[in-house]
Amino acid sequence: MSGNGDTAGAAFADAVRQALAPHAAAYDGPADRPLAWSDDHWRAVADLGLPKLLVPEAQGGAGASLAEGAAAVEALGALGDPSPAADTAVLAWLLAPQGGPVPDDPLVPAEPGCRIPWPENARAVDPAGNAAAVPDGPGSILLNGVPASAALSGAIDEITPLRQAMAAARAVQIAGAAGAALEMTADYVRERRQFGRPLARFQAVQQHIAVTAAEVAAAAQIARAAFAGLDRGLDRDGPFLAAAAKIATGRAGTLAAKAAHQFHGAMGYTAEYPLHRLTRAIWQWREDCGNEDWWSRRLGAQICRNGADALWPTLAGG
Repeated sequence: MSGNGDTAGAAFADAVRQALAPHAAAYDGPADRPLAWSDDHWRAVADLGLPKLLVPEAQGGAGASLAEGAAAVEALGALGDPSPAADTAVLAWLLAPQGGPVPDDPLVPAEPGCRIPWPENARAVDPAGNAAAVPDGPGSILLNGVPASAALSGAIDEITPLRQAMAAARAVQIAGAAGAALEMTADYVRERRQFGRPLARFQAVQQHIAVTAAEVAAAAQIARAAFAGLDRGLDRDGPFLAAAAKIATGRAGTLAAKAAHQFHGAMGYTAEYPLHRLTRAIWQWREDCGNEDWWSRRLGAQICRNGADALWPTLAGG
């Protein structure tokens, strides 16, 4: 991303946070209640142009680059945003090259392994061009047991590009949520006192947070690179960056969630305290579209197929 792209991406990320932060309280609630989003929330998402952020201007979109889109998706992750904003942006981008009109509705990925967290007002993008499951009433299908509207037949020719793109998006979201959880934890240990001094003054606490911060920062860089490189990576033999990003953020997100709850203690588990909206999102997104174990096997198989001589060029060139 160029310097101008960095500036534009950061500015849009700030706009996302400011516009959607007022809806954050709606994410809170009992641990047995799924994260949800409201109509007002989705209108705020639509007003920002997020659903068609990556769609060319000629097709009614914002024409943002993938690198700029990564900043917006990371901002959504930092809010623990449960709406299909990131999914819709990615799926609309995949649909745009077909040349037809891109739907204005929220879009969901109708692929096994990708969670469908919202029950209505969404259209399913079916990569195989077939119904994802048996019909469940007029004009609807079952996606992982949750009703959704009819699929967009033939939208995507292959499952691999869809899974790769969605995995990269989930990786960026995890990086955003992990960074926000870690920041919340750092603020908390600076204020919480134990044995007459702030927790942040204890060397063991400093070490734990520093190690976790390094993991999160490295994973975030990989995730951004994977998302920004989707326009090149989808045509390659194997989704190296997307796999690496999902693996790295799955690990880093787990470390951040563990550290956050360890240092917050009992407070971190209460419904009233906002930490859970981040850690629950991390745990959900970690499993979406292939968890780190699934991608580790895929990445290992790709490296073995390519041979030892190709390993360093692949690592150095992404």
